[in-house]
Amino acid sequence: MIVLAVVAPLLGALAATIFGSRDLRRFTRIVFALLAALLATLAAAQLDHLSAIFVYIVSGLSLIATVFSTSIVPTNAKASELRWSSKPVYFILLGAFWSSMLLAVMSNTFIGLWAGISATTLATTFLVGFSGGKAALEAAWKYLILCSFGIGIALIGILLLGRTALDAGISPNDALAWHVLASHAPTFSPPLTRVALVLMLVGFATKAGLVPMHSWLPDAHSKAPSPVSAVLSGLLVSCALYALIRVQSVAAASDAAHLVNATLLLIGSASVLLAGTLMLAQRDVKRLLAYSTVEHAGLVAIALGCASPVGYFAALYHILNHALTKTMAFLSVGIIAHKTGTTQIGELQGLWRGSTSGKLFIAALVGLAGLPPFGLFFSELLIVTACVGARQWAALAVALVGMLVAFAALCRLAIATESGSAPKTFDARLPRIALSVTSVVGLAALFLALAPFLQFGRTIFHVAALLGLY
Repeated sequence: MIVLAVVAPLLGALAATIFGSRDLRRFTRIVFALLAALLATLAAAQLDHLSAIFVYIVSGLSLIATVFSTSIVPTNAKASELRWSSKPVYFILLGAFWSSMLLAVMSNTFIGLWAGISATTLATTFLVGFSGGKAALEAAWKYLILCSFGIGIALIGILLLGRTALDAGISPNDALAWHVLASHAPTFSPPLTRVALVLMLVGFATKAGLVPMHSWLPDAHSKAPSPVSAVLSGLLVSCALYALIRVQSVAAASDAAHLVNATLLLIGSASVLLAGTLMLAQRDVKRLLAYSTVEHAGLVAIALGCASPVGYFAALYHILNHALTKTMAFLSVGIIAHKTGTTQIGELQGLWRGSTSGKLFIAALVGLAGLPPFGLFFSELLIVTACVGARQWAALAVALVGMLVAFAALCRLAIATESGSAPKTFDARLPRIALSVTSVVGLAALFLALAPFLQFGRTIFHVAALLGLY
């Protein structure tokens, strides 16, 4: 069942290309995407709770991105010259990306996790450069080089950890399984274990867009088609953060716990402060949202670095909130850009009065700014509480300054895009499917704000406890 669930998105995308009619291809793509999401949901019952949560979010948002893309399909005038820029190839690559993320979160070993994260790089490089423009190709090249370097470092760490496990007498079949590694970690060679875990942490942090390995993220997110930007920011970064959680679960059982936690606090604090500052300097909406992703990934790293029950709960809850809210932001920007032809902040005005997509975009900015009624308000409050409880005063001070600066940047963007007259192009009929799925994501983001008060919130807390992190 798990193998079928992993390959289903890619197989569905390939199967849809055999139909000749455009409307039939659109219908079959939606049907196959629904079936793939259903298979993944059924297969999640065979996984541990942490993996299951990420399977649900990966499949749900990948389904949303696929359906959205059938309504607003990215176009490229140079498609005849660039084979990867045709519409069928776009959906095949999107399906491959979906399958790669499922492989990452459904694996129970570090090598399977690494293979899934690596495959996402191959699938999304062509999606980042889909437009074929010079800037997009440069962004794709930077993304490929930096992320390949990062996952290469992670692989070295995984191999070192496997060597340590073999020296401790663990069977070769279980040498890279994190539940086995965590149970035997106290018997590992301390120096080699520290080196291995830090290398893994730095490698996967590159895919998460954490400072100082973040430079690929703003270019890739801003140049990719909006549905791809949504899954890059909402899902790819989330999968990389999931990898950090798995690394930390092993570190917590070894004497490398303090070093790993300190590293997380350091790169998390730097990410929040630097990203918040750079958000003020952006003139492109998608690029500003990309730096916002770096900021929120940094907040998750800080929460994990606190190494407390509240911190782990806050980290998981923040990942879910950010994935939904950022997806809503990028999808609404995609509709706006489809009608206006621009994502430049100075050229977008009157969005609130202009259309439903404008209202969704402003609502997403409110959520990303950490204001109620969105769940990011509660998760950020929990992160602050975790820092206080863990007495991480330096990280807390830096995080508060970074969040304040990011809040100012998002408020300025909201005011700039809300004021003035709405673009005349907004008078045209907007794509209903795209609006519908974006609205669904928005409603889900609002509902997630209730999670701490429902059984779902208690489930997330128990997941943190089951990780063996404390």
